[in-house]
Amino acid sequence: MKRTDIATRSRQVLDVVLTSDILTGVRVSAVLAAVSLAAVLLRAPVELRVCAVAALLVIPAWAAAALILGKTPGSTDTRFDGLEKPLRVLLPALFTLIILLETVLALGPLGFQLTTSTIALALFAVSAVMLSLLAIRIRQSPRKPESRAAPDVPWRRVGKTALVSLALTALCVGALIGALAMQTTQPERYVNTILTGPDTAIAGQLAVAPGSPVDIEWTSYSYGFLFPTLPPDVSATIGGVSPTDPRFVTTPPTAPFDTNTNARSAQVGTVSFLAPNEPGRYRVAIDIAIAQTPDTVGVGPTSLVLYLSVAP
Repeated sequence: MKRTDIATRSRQVLDVVLTSDILTGVRVSAVLAAVSLAAVLLRAPVELRVCAVAALLVIPAWAAAALILGKTPGSTDTRFDGLEKPLRVLLPALFTLIILLETVLALGPLGFQLTTSTIALALFAVSAVMLSLLAIRIRQSPRKPESRAAPDVPWRRVGKTALVSLALTALCVGALIGALAMQTTQPERYVNTILTGPDTAIAGQLAVAPGSPVDIEWTSYSYGFLFPTLPPDVSATIGGVSPTDPRFVTTPPTAPFDTNTNARSAQVGTVSFLAPNEPGRYRVAIDIAIAQTPDTVGVGPTSLVLYLSVAP
């Protein structure tokens, strides 16, 4: 096939797409939007949900572009060879980015979680509004003299279309609120443990004499839950070996202190042991596992590591 034939056929395909009946496009887009929303809400496979969200993005963008540019003129119109054709191709792409950005930015401040379902419901609501406005404009737009004769659309039918559009919008908003109400907000639960004493241990280094007592203190902060009243399970190793007769002390949970974070509770712990008699540099590891309760399911243990220098 010659290059000129390819260019001619490509132009013909583009003209057919751009000169298609807008009202038919509105009807097809409405059905496609409903099917896409159902695919997302019914937990279709990931590939289908990605395509569904993409369709919900393209539909309102196309409707917004058609609402601004109006009905596409025929391919015999000389104005069609100017800037209008690039606008009809590029404007929907621009509106796609704008609608996606505005939807995501609006859901957060309104208190909605950014999930696939909430984004799809919001995009469906935008699609319903834009398609409804486009359909009303098409119904009210005057027909050209050379256009095919068609019965006049009474204002009562336009009013019915507006009422149906408002009802669909209200239904979408209600579905969005219902989806938010049904979502179980599960805060992230974890523990952050830091060394708090002695001062040299905070930097991860501690120097003592052989056989001298060593006291190491830490503070644990809980996020998303409260520490249980049961004491945690604490273990320590020095150079990979458990120390002789270690002593572990943990205080009851208290309100968080010395922190500007959103911690729920705090707990202070201390381990005491005797330093090794042999000089050297030892790796000290302290593992802290909180007591397992219904509120702490899934919260793993935390570990502290520092180095102990033993020298005479």
